[in-house]
Amino acid sequence: ISGISYALWSTTKEQTSINKISSGCLKLEVTEGTSIDITNAFQTPDSEGIKQQGYTFTINNNCNHEEYVELNLDIKNNNTLNEKNIRATVLYKGNKIIEPNNLNNLLDRETTNKDYNKGKHLTTVRIKANSNKQLNLKIWLDENTSFNDLKENNTFESKIEIDSIKRENILASDYIRIISEDNEQLAYDETIDNNLRYIGATPNNYVDFNGEKWRIIGVMNNVDDGTGKKESRIKLIRAESLGIFIWDGKQNGIGSSTDDKGSNDWSDSQLMMMLNPIDVVQAGWKATGKNYTIDSEGYVLDSNNQKIYKGVGSYYNHEKGYIPNKVSSTENFIEQEINFNTSGLTNESKNLIDKNVFYLGGFKVIGNYTAANTKDYYEAERKENVYKNNPTSWTGYVGLMYASDYGYATGNGSESKEKCLELPFYYNSEINIENNYIQKNCHINNWLWNSNVNKYLLNVEGYTNRYVGLVHSSGNVGEGYATSSNKRVYPVLYLKSNALITSGNGSKEDSFKLAI
Repeated sequence: ISGISYALWSTTKEQTSINKISSGCLKLEVTEGTSIDITNAFQTPDSEGIKQQGYTFTINNNCNHEEYVELNLDIKNNNTLNEKNIRATVLYKGNKIIEPNNLNNLLDRETTNKDYNKGKHLTTVRIKANSNKQLNLKIWLDENTSFNDLKENNTFESKIEIDSIKRENILASDYIRIISEDNEQLAYDETIDNNLRYIGATPNNYVDFNGEKWRIIGVMNNVDDGTGKKESRIKLIRAESLGIFIWDGKQNGIGSSTDDKGSNDWSDSQLMMMLNPIDVVQAGWKATGKNYTIDSEGYVLDSNNQKIYKGVGSYYNHEKGYIPNKVSSTENFIEQEINFNTSGLTNESKNLIDKNVFYLGGFKVIGNYTAANTKDYYEAERKENVYKNNPTSWTGYVGLMYASDYGYATGNGSESKEKCLELPFYYNSEINIENNYIQKNCHINNWLWNSNVNKYLLNVEGYTNRYVGLVHSSGNVGEGYATSSNKRVYPVLYLKSNALITSGNGSKEDSFKLAI
């Protein structure tokens, strides 16, 4: 790191008595620490990179009102070490403002110095009136850097650029982090990804999206877009259910189904086909070795030319389609029409979202799996315990929430949030689990719970092909057949990393407004 650049608002005078321009209090003063100078650097894990001294700098705000300040990292033109091999994070009072990430994954920003041809966005911070913030930048060589990427006398030089930024230009993920500083409705989940989530019974997490009310689950870190690029992105869920549908209606021997209760293979589930566009659906088939086709009438044909669905992408395309329904060896897909011309995704909405990897790991442990708590589910979702050859992940636009999303949305009540996260989700007198999630009323303080609704999850069982996850109206996480007919669907998707929150306070009456 060599140096720092920033803009100072100054007082300018022309002539002697007229044309006087004064900046008033708009002045940002920056006090620099010692630059980072790492010689003979070697591949370093995050746990060690964060321990390095780093580069400390203080930003003072002399105004009588708060200021938002964007931090970017400008990268020098003649570097011989690729940015993909450099990881960075920013800390405040010893806590990470952003999770460590490779520079090539960060958003590009314009630079103002001809010697620095590329800028990378780090984060945005809020500095309160007549106050300051001391921040610490840490960078290190990624532990996964191959020796082929390292040559003798490799160098990487960069500098921080600090800019004032208007409220309406702040990235959505940055803004949610900023307001979390003094907002008890937001909490980090302390998982390996350290996601920032809305918690409690009634958080102000409403957003206007698709002409409807949606809600922010949180800022998810390390979201893979399917190409290996990992970013921090906002995760949304529809505030009201899209309707009552089954997960999948394929009977034994049809498509991936091995049971008359449907298949829990999301990559060829009828629900997935209804929610996502044709190119995503077909890419999922290809990735999982499914030799499926779509005929001229819009029917999906499995590898035996059995008609298993019709109307792929009707929700995504804002058009007429067909709901997931029964299909067997003796009867083709039973057509029941539905029209998404008022509730499907609009072009404006689709411009705000992007594909991402949805994890499909099933849950199975020694003993009874229903004794699992929130952390257990989060870890299981990202592992490879699935039924036979079912996929462990899938890349697309629209999915469902996880059991872990539900668990981590719990806030403090008669039992603390921390205790609720440790408790098993499920109660069954035959198992005799005491002090469980329901008994302690943890679900009462969870905005993703609804006493009148059973919700489908993306979670599946790893040892059978017919069970999928549910949040029951009682508040527990359980299971049901993929053909269960009384479960509601709440679409889940991710905003693009460059999406903005331009206004609003997140209440239902003044929901957050989005833009690109």
